[in-house]
Amino acid sequence: MVSILVPVYNTGPYLKECVHSLTGQTYSDLQIVLINDGSTDNSWDILQELAREDKRIEVYGKTNGGVAMTRNLLLDKARGEWVLFVDSDDWIELNTVESLVSAQPDGDYDIVSYKLSGVSTEKRDVYDREQIIKLFLEHTTFRGSMCDKLIRRSLFDGLSFDSTVSFGEDALMIWQVLQRVKSVCVLDKSFYHYRENMNSLSRQSFNGKKFSSYTVWDSICRDVDESRPEYHDIVYARFACEMTQILRAAALSGYKRDTSVKLLQEVVRRYGHLISKTGISSLKMSLYAFMVSRSYFLARCLSRYTL
Repeated sequence: MVSILVPVYNTGPYLKECVHSLTGQTYSDLQIVLINDGSTDNSWDILQELAREDKRIEVYGKTNGGVAMTRNLLLDKARGEWVLFVDSDDWIELNTVESLVSAQPDGDYDIVSYKLSGVSTEKRDVYDREQIIKLFLEHTTFRGSMCDKLIRRSLFDGLSFDSTVSFGEDALMIWQVLQRVKSVCVLDKSFYHYRENMNSLSRQSFNGKKFSSYTVWDSICRDVDESRPEYHDIVYARFACEMTQILRAAALSGYKRDTSVKLLQEVVRRYGHLISKTGISSLKMSLYAFMVSRSYFLARCLSRYTL
């Protein structure tokens, strides 16, 4: 069984398309769990209506507590051997679960990952723990999203999403899960469809909650320093890249230069040179990091350029 887990908050206009993409899967052995995180729109009414359509659907309601808390409750409800997270304002191709399950006919892999966008090919690669950890730290082929991975449920035992983190909590959880894997399969295919819903935190204009990404990557860097010092340059280069992106988003929205901005500038100033040294991102990113770490005014002037 695969448990598809969906946190729901104020996505009433998109819920039916999302859920129908799940109930319409060509792989039928599913548990579909949706938890309404205190929505103020009609999401709860729609969930109850959808639950009557298919016995595999389970819906639950709770007071608003954020996506991390909701994901923890979803994991508590999961009964499948595998879990797949989907955001309630997005949808997936109808052959997604079948393709991910069939990628490992003998159940050899702990995670089967796929692309969130781009042209699909038949390429597939298998990595052991150390290889996939390095790829995660580079954050190019294998990223920290929860929505592009079929994950063995037992890997989450004893773990929980950090409810104090508002942005990037999925990357922190993936980092913890990777410490337990034996092998991971990465497919060069795209099954996921993002919707440009501006009510989603990840797609909103900048707000202070996104600064919690600092906590995520600071924690990962500390772990690497302790257990895998050979990856020091890579993880701190990634730290600089992630903080550069947050600075760019803040500048683009006209966010004022406060203590949080200054903290991120200090991180980028200290570690930005590692971006070019490790080659984990583009020359454009490296140059932008150098400039924004020294001048927030330049960050605003250049923020509209794509990195």
